[in-house]
Amino acid sequence: MPDGRSDRPGPPGAERVEAPGGLAAALVATTAAQALATLTVFILPVLAPIVARDLDAAPHWVGWQVACVYVAASATSLLSAGALRRWGPARCTQVALASAGAACLLMVLAGLPGAVLGSFLIGIGYGLTNPAATQVLARLAPAGRRNMVFAVKQTGVPIGGALAGLLLPSLALAFGWQGAVLGVALLLLLAAAGFGPFRRHWDGERDTAWPLRAGAGGGFRALRERPGLPGLALTSALYSGFQLALGAYTVTMLVEEFGWSPVAAGAVAAASQAIGAAARLVWGLVADLWRDGMRTLAVIGLVTVAGGVLLPFALPWPAAAVIGLLCVLGASAAGWNGVLMAEAARLAAPGRAGDAAGGVLAVAFAGVVVGPSLLGGVVGAVGSYALAFALLAGLPAIGAAIAWRNAGRGG
Repeated sequence: MPDGRSDRPGPPGAERVEAPGGLAAALVATTAAQALATLTVFILPVLAPIVARDLDAAPHWVGWQVACVYVAASATSLLSAGALRRWGPARCTQVALASAGAACLLMVLAGLPGAVLGSFLIGIGYGLTNPAATQVLARLAPAGRRNMVFAVKQTGVPIGGALAGLLLPSLALAFGWQGAVLGVALLLLLAAAGFGPFRRHWDGERDTAWPLRAGAGGGFRALRERPGLPGLALTSALYSGFQLALGAYTVTMLVEEFGWSPVAAGAVAAASQAIGAAARLVWGLVADLWRDGMRTLAVIGLVTVAGGVLLPFALPWPAAAVIGLLCVLGASAAGWNGVLMAEAARLAAPGRAGDAAGGVLAVAFAGVVVGPSLLGGVVGAVGSYALAFALLAGLPAIGAAIAWRNAGRGG
């Protein structure tokens, strides 16, 4: 649609919500917010060898820090319904970015306690960005392009991760890690202010008297309101568990079992993630052409299962074949997110897309926390990363079965 409006019904007054520049501006803004929120998530993992010394902590403590981030993100996503109703999606995005900016300041100014508290603040910001973006994009995206719109928005996640890896180490060398983190804080606070022009257009339906506590459990209520959403949430947890385990252990697997150098293993892992980012757009296009996001999610899951099962057999393969297999895994295991968020918006009750996204993401983040730990436990039991991945492929197999069962379900 030329004016960026959706023909999808919504609450009174929501049908004609517009933003400066319409859909294009909203998509750029929400993708940028997603990238900045993700960049903040990666600050401590990327800078851990440098930061840990000054915080008097071992580098491996970052694993606990990441868990703090995603626990907070899961809880915030679940409770985001009240914030969206009271503040609106533009203000929620501003709160998210400001929270991440405050987290950066705490890391620099308050030592290890500040890093811990900052991790929870980062999670709060990360948990708010997706429900807010979904609320806006569900109103503006035409039905025939919904999957591609959400796929573009979800590229903000790998963009943020790539920016963290490319920029933070160089900035830390030039200005010290504190200077690098303060620079990110300034960028986040400026971005929060930059969302001001969207407030009148995005937040017109907010209720300033709505109590924030009224959003408690709103995400789960949204999941129960519509058929297909509980299965979608469970699929998101199963897929995200495998995805995060793959991202966390690919380099270690290639070094310890395949005999690669750390540099080569890191380069292939980065290439796999980059292909996953591009694949989000391809899968979004496929889902729009098929007009069935659930069937697309099922196919993505089956490709992931095949790739995971093949890993133990790939140990004697030539390097080029192993790279090809990991690229296929990256395209599937990291390529489903945009289609899933589009399905959450499609299946949600009218005007409840943000609430539904919050509920789905709360369950997905639980998979993020559990997946890498589960793989580590399986490795300890079977003594092989490749075999552990083959066994962990049972997660996306179950998710694919759930998605296939729900294929063709109307929203």
